[in-house]
Amino acid sequence: MAIYTYKARDEKGALLTGNVEADDIRSVYTQLDNLNLIPVSVKVLKGGGDSIHAFSLKALGTYQKITYDDLIFFTRQLQTIIKAGIPLITGLKALEEQTTKERLKKIIRDIYMDIDRGKSFSEAMSRHTSVFSEVYISMIRAGEIGGVLEDVLERLIAMLEFQLKTKEMIKSALRYPIMVVVSLVIAFLVLITFVIPRFVPLFKSAKVELPLPTRIMILINDVVQQYGLFIFGGIVLLIILFFFYIKTESGKLNWDRAKLKLPLIGEILHKIYMSRFANMFENMIRSGVPVIKALEIVSKTVGNAYISSKIDEVGLKIEKGKGITKPLKDAGIFPPLVIHLVSTGESTGSLEEMLKEVSNHYDREITYSVGRLSAWIEPILTAGLSIMVLFMALAIFMPWWNMMSAIRGGG
Repeated sequence: MAIYTYKARDEKGALLTGNVEADDIRSVYTQLDNLNLIPVSVKVLKGGGDSIHAFSLKALGTYQKITYDDLIFFTRQLQTIIKAGIPLITGLKALEEQTTKERLKKIIRDIYMDIDRGKSFSEAMSRHTSVFSEVYISMIRAGEIGGVLEDVLERLIAMLEFQLKTKEMIKSALRYPIMVVVSLVIAFLVLITFVIPRFVPLFKSAKVELPLPTRIMILINDVVQQYGLFIFGGIVLLIILFFFYIKTESGKLNWDRAKLKLPLIGEILHKIYMSRFANMFENMIRSGVPVIKALEIVSKTVGNAYISSKIDEVGLKIEKGKGITKPLKDAGIFPPLVIHLVSTGESTGSLEEMLKEVSNHYDREITYSVGRLSAWIEPILTAGLSIMVLFMALAIFMPWWNMMSAIRGGG
């Protein structure tokens, strides 16, 4: 714990100073944010623990990754600045002071310097597409034009938090299966590389018939010993070719289409893309972006090339005056629920509300499906792991039992 002194502005813009005890600078910012204060500067008084921290940040510099948490924190603070009526450049300078990541500091500095040169906020952000997505920039642009930047920032925060939640749910569901599969592969490789070779000569010289599991393991061992390097090189080559292939336009399209048909997770991925489509489309419409332009932006950010191509087709048909409902139905990827609610929204003039209903529905479905995925995967992996362990154990111990039986019989 260390003592920090801070300067911050309240919602009316008044400058306040004070001291606070915290573990690190980020904790100070969190405390100030909870008090609805906008930090201007924070310095350590006692403890000195942040000198090493500051050095490490300098060393990382522009290589630091900007996470969802960083972006959410930045957007929330930016909304507080707009709400307090603080001039944008002044507020961004305050954000630069409080940011601990050197890369984000530099980006914020570049943004307010571009604004000072006469660029709009969205134009200044558009130079940093590695951090701010096209949806983010487009919503900021719409908020500037419509004079509703504060509302747009609130929707951006909700959207970013939803994306982070979805990402964490998928990671949580896949963490256990990946650990089990990796452990199983490592155990199998150790067995083939180090254990089986020690017993192969003895097994081969034994005057007893070897059981099937042992013969299979010996065959695998022979293949690995003779052609291991070629097999490894072939696998690496196939992986490289696969990654080159999915970098091409047709390869990415085919791979993203195939992902939707994967067992167990294909259905979940489809729901995630539908939720993302509805969520982003709703935010675009609410922010005042025209429907065709909104679809163009959403198609680039939905995260699946195949679905993106279908959204582009929908946009082209709408541009020709065919409405929204029929193009969605013709696309063949939108479930009946999406088509029905969008049709209702189109006919009643409440498209934003209907898209929000779609997004909320799929949010609930994703949570349920991910939980069900975990319930399915665990017994499947447990059964697979048990079979593999049993197979390897039989391959090692059955020949010994047979040889011991032969020795007793000979005696």
